Amino acid sequence: MAISSSSATFTRFFVPELEVDDFWSLVDEKLRAGAFSEPDDSQIEAAGFASWEDFFDASFSYGSYRKAEYVAFNFRLDQKKVPAVVLKQFVRQSVQKYRDEHEGKWPSRAEKQEIQENMQEYLLSRAFPQPCSCEVVWAPANHLLILGTTSTKMMDAFLEFFERQFQAYPVPLYHAQWAANMLALTPAQKDTLGSIVSLKSPSAIVDGKFLGSEFLTWLWYYIECLGGSIQVGDKVAEVHLGERMTLLLPADGKEKVVCTSQANFLHEARTALRQGKVVDEVQLLVIVGENEYVLTLDSSLWALKGLKAPKQLPDYGSEDPDGRFLEKMFFIEEVCAALDALYTRFLSERLTPGWQSDILVELQKWIDEGGSAPEVVKKTTAVA
Repeated sequence: MAISSSSATFTRFFVPELEVDDFWSLVDEKLRAGAFSEPDDSQIEAAGFASWEDFFDASFSYGSYRKAEYVAFNFRLDQKKVPAVVLKQFVRQSVQKYRDEHEGKWPSRAEKQEIQENMQEYLLSRAFPQPCSCEVVWAPANHLLILGTTSTKMMDAFLEFFERQFQAYPVPLYHAQWAANMLALTPAQKDTLGSIVSLKSPSAIVDGKFLGSEFLTWLWYYIECLGGSIQVGDKVAEVHLGERMTLLLPADGKEKVVCTSQANFLHEARTALRQGKVVDEVQLLVIVGENEYVLTLDSSLWALKGLKAPKQLPDYGSEDPDGRFLEKMFFIEEVCAALDALYTRFLSERLTPGWQSDILVELQKWIDEGGSAPEVVKKTTAVA
């Protein structure tokens, strides 16, 4: 769902500071230069920037992309597609026509390939582009960009287009990159992080998922044994387990246990943990002051899924057209600040020598209430 929806899902990116004299002039220039334009008949795909309020509007009239300190817009991607079943039917008809013209002879493999390619091109020329979009919010002061999608295809298309237009290169904030780019780690902690997850590796997001599983397991322990409270600025945030947790066997990633409802949630999850499965996804309830948030995190720690923030007022009126947007961003930043604080607390233990000698012992006792240590702890011991 979109960032602005009542159940928001988005991925987070770190954007390095742009070395320009006038940031907002650059934004205006690049958004207008990359504004979406309708594809012509020869194009099967078109991409571009569009208005936050209406992704069919790419005019950016009156600087509508600027909302206080935020840049807010849509990324639109239109594609012509031919359903496989339609293509198959037209190819079948073309093959039959070929046979009728060649006394029942079947086309050769090369001829059939040519028939298929020609039919694909013909059908695409007749197809209407299918528009889709995702919301984008860029907070330059925090070097943060959030993209309202978890679709790999849409993310790749956006990043390619954004990088080409702005000559800026967003870094996906999965587990290790979140730690390295957004949190105040000491030099020693950064060195330890780099020794357990290579940020230069193209497969770092997969190779380092054990760090996300460790965090989610630690968070469960922190909630259950240490109360789940954390200081966030001048407020105290409380975190609780929601009503869903997924654990999987790390060897193949296919054998999953999904635990739901508070009635038997913890018993099933703890049994799976003792059997060697690791926490892969968990729903959380985060309370900051009077505000309550429900969200889901998986072990990549990249996306916030299904974020339900406090209910917003239905209408802010013409005097404050961006009020609803700014309130939503306040909610998003508040819950992200709570997650930052929790992850920092975890890393302050995970990236120090005391992790193996002290914290692992406590985690081991907590996990081993009747079973063997899970893979997440065994792997942690190996790399610590």
